[in-house]
Amino acid sequence: MILGRWIYRGVSPEIADSCDLDPSSWVIGNVKMGKGVVLKPRAVLRGDGQDIKIGRGVMFLSRSTVHIANDLLGAVIGDYSVIGRYSLIHACTIGKSVLVGDQAVIMDGSVLGDECLVTANSLIPPGKRFSNNVIIDGAPAKIIGTIKKDQLKIYKEELINSNYSKSSILRAEESGEDPIAELGIEPWIGYQLGKAIISKNAFVAPDSVIRGKILIADKASVWFSTVLSSIYPGFIEIGEGTNIQDNTIIDLGRKDLKIGKRVTVGHNVRLGACNIGDDCLIGMGSTIEDGAIIEDSAFVGARALVKGNTVVKSKTIFAGRPAKYFREIRKEEYKFFEEGQKGYEQFSINYIRDCEVNNFHKEAL
Repeated sequence: MILGRWIYRGVSPEIADSCDLDPSSWVIGNVKMGKGVVLKPRAVLRGDGQDIKIGRGVMFLSRSTVHIANDLLGAVIGDYSVIGRYSLIHACTIGKSVLVGDQAVIMDGSVLGDECLVTANSLIPPGKRFSNNVIIDGAPAKIIGTIKKDQLKIYKEELINSNYSKSSILRAEESGEDPIAELGIEPWIGYQLGKAIISKNAFVAPDSVIRGKILIADKASVWFSTVLSSIYPGFIEIGEGTNIQDNTIIDLGRKDLKIGKRVTVGHNVRLGACNIGDDCLIGMGSTIEDGAIIEDSAFVGARALVKGNTVVKSKTIFAGRPAKYFREIRKEEYKFFEEGQKGYEQFSINYIRDCEVNNFHKEAL
């Protein structure tokens, strides 16, 4: 058995012999992986619905995430592409030899041609299409130029290597307005475990880092490579039916975080000591700072930055960096995301059952 391979409802990943998977990475369910694929620490490929097809020689850097849209849309990544640190590929199609910069988010139904470059911190919204050999930048992203094959080779080395120029368009900086997320777990290893009260009807991924006083209610779920951390007297409360998706990092220090019922916290999110009401959506790759308030039934857009003391009003969408009022939520949007939250409750049931099949159990670090 490969450590980090998860058989989902009887479906086992197809992993070529020549692949190099870090022991802390995850390949789950309906994933078909070509030869020479590399997964760096805490990368997550979660094929628990439609399939994920990975070409030859693809590299996933630390804390990158790939997921599907339930049974609606899968994900395809072409040969020799590189997916950057803390970036997210969600139910989309990426061509051959594509470079995706650190912390970029590519959303459902989008299609990227061959030999494209997506700059660091970019957001490609749902359903966008891009041709071959283009540079894609911004949030929302657009074409800003073209790129040649010899240039791609230079940029690929820059994305992969530890040393890079401060002016890099593919690497997120360690500090500043949009710093790279913590890629390891070292900051939390020495923290006290505290008193974690976790419902037997909640799913908590076996590699999640749980530190401090934490309450996780019925039907909730905490997914792969997540971090939930507080220091006494800090407290984290996860409400009934709420899901905290893969590679999300919650780090409060000595403060509190309350997340209400039926909330979806997307992949690769960062949360501070904020307050999130019931029936909210926190978009993929977003950041919410200490002191922010997300009222009941409010949405935060993908890659948004909600600054401290911002109030996201009920039934509105806030988007951008910094996040501002975008518009009211449409009824059909609310219904769609409500169905997604219910889907995560079913995921939780399925994964709890699968724990015995896969012989994975939650253990303290």
